[in-house]
Amino acid sequence: MKKLLLSYFLLTACLSFACECPPLAPVSLTNVQAYDVIFYGSVDSVSACDPKGKAIAYFTITELYKGNVVKHVPLNFDCASECLMSFAKGEQWLVYAKYEKFDFLKVTLCDHSRKKFRDATQDIYQFAAGRTFEDEKLFLNKSFGLQQFIQENSLNKQQNELGPKNQQPTAWGKVILLFVSLTAMGLVYFFTRKK
Repeated sequence: MKKLLLSYFLLTACLSFACECPPLAPVSLTNVQAYDVIFYGSVDSVSACDPKGKAIAYFTITELYKGNVVKHVPLNFDCASECLMSFAKGEQWLVYAKYEKFDFLKVTLCDHSRKKFRDATQDIYQFAAGRTFEDEKLFLNKSFGLQQFIQENSLNKQQNELGPKNQQPTAWGKVILLFVSLTAMGLVYFFTRKK
């Protein structure tokens, strides 16, 4: 009886922490309208999971079916919750992504994105999708055709090179800034005190 009760509690605990996705209909022209960008590409690299449970997978797009993006694109994904996704360098994916914020694409486990398996018998997405990986690529190609990539302009390149930075001055730089600030405050005090 104790073993049965323990098994029951373990099973319910495991099920309560499982990711619950609504059933996905096979990819059609109607349900792909919900996605901003659809492409076939390979994973170049994956960032570490940050404290908020988010990570970035960097993709090189081979075939762009829908959307306006550059050839090399970062995708945000959940890496810590029960609905986490897993990407590895060199994997090939059909990606269905939505814009989370301006210029930030996001993919989730509960969407239509699927990985290409070397052995088709291991393709866990085939049952839900109703077609093989190659059949789905062919469907997307026939439905949307291949789209052109956005060309990176010099402003995009500068933004990518500079990126958000928080550079602190060196120790000597801080001393110089302190000296200049104290001198400026002394001069302001001196000139305002005389008047």
